[in-house]
Amino acid sequence: MPQQQTKKNSGRFRAALATIGLLILTKLKWVIGLLKFTKFASMFISLAISLGTYAVFFGWKFAAVLLYLMFVHEMGHLVAAKQKGIATSPAIFIPFLGAAIAMKERPKNAADEAYLAYGGPLAGLLSFLPAVPLYAWTHDSVWGLMIYLGALLNLFNLLPVSPLDGGRIVGVLSTKIWFLGLLAVAALLFWQPSAILILILLFGFFTWWNRARENFQAEQIRYMQQRHRNYLGELRQMLEELFFMRIDEGGMPDPVLNSDVRFFHLRQVRMKIGELKEELKERSGFLIPFLQDEKKLKRKRLEIDLEYERKKEAFLDGMSTEYDDLKAKIAEAEAAIPRMEKELERMKTYYQAPASTKWKVLVLYLALAAVLSFFFFYGERIASAVLMM
Repeated sequence: MPQQQTKKNSGRFRAALATIGLLILTKLKWVIGLLKFTKFASMFISLAISLGTYAVFFGWKFAAVLLYLMFVHEMGHLVAAKQKGIATSPAIFIPFLGAAIAMKERPKNAADEAYLAYGGPLAGLLSFLPAVPLYAWTHDSVWGLMIYLGALLNLFNLLPVSPLDGGRIVGVLSTKIWFLGLLAVAALLFWQPSAILILILLFGFFTWWNRARENFQAEQIRYMQQRHRNYLGELRQMLEELFFMRIDEGGMPDPVLNSDVRFFHLRQVRMKIGELKEELKERSGFLIPFLQDEKKLKRKRLEIDLEYERKKEAFLDGMSTEYDDLKAKIAEAEAAIPRMEKELERMKTYYQAPASTKWKVLVLYLALAAVLSFFFFYGERIASAVLMM
C-alpha cells in the first residue's frame, strides 16, 4: 500500500512538472521578447547557458554553487562601480572562462580602478561566509564545496597580474609588481597547464609591456602634438596663399582658389613625401626595445612626419573651392589638440597616488588575501575529508 501511494505521488509530481514545462514552453517567446527589452537580458541568458553547461559536466550542485559565487563576485564590481559613478555593462558569463563586466568609461585614476577591482573579491568572501556555520552545523558537502570554491576563485583573482583583480589593485602601489604576478602565473601554468592560465599570461604580458613602454609612447604623443600644431600653422598659411580676394557684384570680397599656387604646394608636398620614404627605408630593420629607443624614436618621428605630409597632400589634392569649408576643416583639426593634452595628462598622473592611499590599499589587499588563504586551506581540509569518506 505505501508503495502504491509513493508511485501515485510520484506520478502526480511528474504530471505537475510536465504541466509547468508546457506552460513555460508556451510562454517562452513572451519571456525572450521581454528579455530583449531589459538591460540585463544578456546577463540572465549567459548565466542560464553557463549553469546548464557546468551542470552537464559537473552536476547541478557544483554548477549552482559555482554560478552563485561568480554572480556575487561580479555584483561586487557593479556596486563598487556605481559608488564611483562609473557606467558598466551587465555581467557576462562565459562557460569555462568565468564572468566579466565591461566599463563604459575608464576610471579617473588607478586608486578608483583598485576600488572597483577590490569590490569583486570582497563580495566573493562575503558570498561564502554563511556556508561556514552551515557546514559546521550540518556537515553537508555542498557547504564545504562553497567554502572551498569561493576561497579558491577569489584568492586566484587576487594574483597581482592584470587583467585579474589583484593586478588592478596593486597597480596603484606599483605596476612593477605585475612582473612578479606574471612569474607566478607562469609557475602555475608549468605546474597545472590550463587554457585560462595561458590567456591570463598573454593578457597580463601585454598589459605589463604597454605600461613599461608608456614613457616611450608619451614621447611619441608629445612629438605628434608638436607636429599637429605645426601642421595647423602650415594649413593656415597655405589657405591664405591659395586664395586671392576679388570683389563680387555686390561689392563684397569673394575668395577665389588659385590653381597654380595649389599645384605648386602639391608638388612640394609630394617631393617631401618621397624624401621621407627614402629616409625611412634607410632606417628600416629591427630595433631592440629599451636598448635602442633613441633610434626607434627618431624613426617614429619620421613616420609621424610622413603621416602629416600625406594629410597635407590629401588636403590639397581633394580640396574644396569653398574658402569657408576649408576653414571649417582646419577648425576640426584644432579639436584634436585638447584630446592629445588630455591623454598625456592621463598617462602622467593615472598611477600617481598619495602615500596614505597606497598604504591603505596594501593593508586591505594583504588582509583580504590572508583571510581567503585561511578559508582556502580550511576548505581543502573539508574536501579531503569528504573524499576519504
